[in-house]
Amino acid sequence: MRIHKEEKQVYRIGVDAILFGTAQAVGIGRYTEELIRNIVELDTENKYHVILSSASSPGFPIYAPNLSKTGVNIPHYSYSEQFKYPSIIKNMDLDLIHYTNFNSPIFFNHVPSVVTIHDLTLWFFPGREQRSWFRRLIYRLVIKKTCQNAKQIIAITKKTKEDIVNILGINKDKITVVYEAVSKNFKVIKNQEKINKIKHKFGITKTCAVYVGQWREHKNVIRMIRAFSLLRRRYNIDCQLVMVGKIDNKYPQVQKTVKELNLGDDIIFTGYIPDSDLPYIYNGAQFFVWPSLYEGFGLPPLEAMACGVPVISSDASCMPEVLGEAAHYFDPLNVEAMAKIMADVAKSYSLRRELKLKGLRQVKKYSFRKSAKETLKVYDKVL
Repeated sequence: MRIHKEEKQVYRIGVDAILFGTAQAVGIGRYTEELIRNIVELDTENKYHVILSSASSPGFPIYAPNLSKTGVNIPHYSYSEQFKYPSIIKNMDLDLIHYTNFNSPIFFNHVPSVVTIHDLTLWFFPGREQRSWFRRLIYRLVIKKTCQNAKQIIAITKKTKEDIVNILGINKDKITVVYEAVSKNFKVIKNQEKINKIKHKFGITKTCAVYVGQWREHKNVIRMIRAFSLLRRRYNIDCQLVMVGKIDNKYPQVQKTVKELNLGDDIIFTGYIPDSDLPYIYNGAQFFVWPSLYEGFGLPPLEAMACGVPVISSDASCMPEVLGEAAHYFDPLNVEAMAKIMADVAKSYSLRRELKLKGLRQVKKYSFRKSAKETLKVYDKVL
């Protein structure tokens, strides 16, 4: 596929990938990497210039004749991003720049832009770092102004598009829904010995449920832990809950709740783990649990499905849109309902089998190749 060009013009397209390689934005980094990989394979005529943090630039794994990369010392969400970054972009002589997250230099509008909006989580759930009115004001100013400046907006679900229209007041006609997808690393693994080795590495000794994600308020992990406690006590199911993700000291109530419920070794905190290990964790799970109150897309449940793992999920936000009929849903505010769904899946091999097969079919609906094709069409609208 190629972008339509008059008189064989070669366009210079910048892609902001500064969040690539950061622990704070693993999902956005993965999205950016997969999108660029597929775009440069599909469009071999235009020139792509990937902008990375200086620290992450050497580890960026994509090489193509029409791709160059530039390392910059511009921390995301910083003063430098607003006031130093524009001169760097201007000097690159670009025809278009794609910001792969909402943060952009809002006073710079000299290069036509496309922005991907993953969600409006911080609008609804500001988190510990956004509690001050000033930080919330800055976030709201940046995301709204970024969307106003953009020639085209990519929303990763219909729910996100709806939020952009209703909350930010943006015209729906300049928003295109382009779904994310699952990396090819996430798949059914037959090597049980390797699965057991990775489980042993993280102290997983029993049948397990797995959660992958942050500990932020909207992730609803406290209710999940309480539901897991009910699963063990009320339904007498002896298993472990494996919580994959950064151990966040800003949310001490997570470990406090584990201690209060006397769960001890029954909850495993792995901390951040590399993508090379994560597929084995998924494959070793009896089921995956996703208790989130709000998401823009919700990639981990699809990753679990790609690994053949039954998924139980909150019915909130975009989750029914993304997961379709392939998940077993619960009310995320109802701890007892969550525990009951966990127990139903844990006890029933036939239900797990059904969810596994439905999940493997559902995940095939999404691909980064398709995402890249649709993103190129968005570029074409601007160019």
